[in-house]
Amino acid sequence: MSNPYTGTVASAVRKSQLLLASASALQDASGAGNMLERQALIEGAVLQLWRAFRAFLAEQSHQLQLGVEPETARDLARYAEAANKLSAEVTELCSLADNPDSWVVALQSAWRGLLITEQSPLTAAGAQRSSAVNLIPMAELRDDPAAALTAESVLEWQQALIELVTRQRAQGQEW
Repeated sequence: MSNPYTGTVASAVRKSQLLLASASALQDASGAGNMLERQALIEGAVLQLWRAFRAFLAEQSHQLQLGVEPETARDLARYAEAANKLSAEVTELCSLADNPDSWVVALQSAWRGLLITEQSPLTAAGAQRSSAVNLIPMAELRDDPAAALTAESVLEWQQALIELVTRQRAQGQEW
């Protein structure tokens, strides 16, 4: 049975590889414009990696014939358990997602840092600020969490994802 998500995983991983390669090429060049472009490429690589991870969750769901596209590894486990189709692969994904020191948690945190800012009404601090009327404009002077991203950390996540996908697909082929 052909899995429609396999190509999406491969495409998103390849795009993240290309973005990181471009970011590495800019590393030697100096200038503020190059630094901004490099950071944008690294952030794009994070988004593509998160897209690949989500597609891999959907690939696992399709493999188990669950008929859903899970948002998280925990969702995948919940759907698999409800269908009585929990597998070792799903259990491994959940243990990665539950381990605060894992690359999955770091990747998810980076992805959320790019999409949800401190000022967003989706955060508790943003909700408190948006409920009150501010007559004086305020600005947060904290570091942007996305600015802390490095090409090296994203490359590590990329390699870990590739290894996970390759290993779990090989295990699936054995069955």
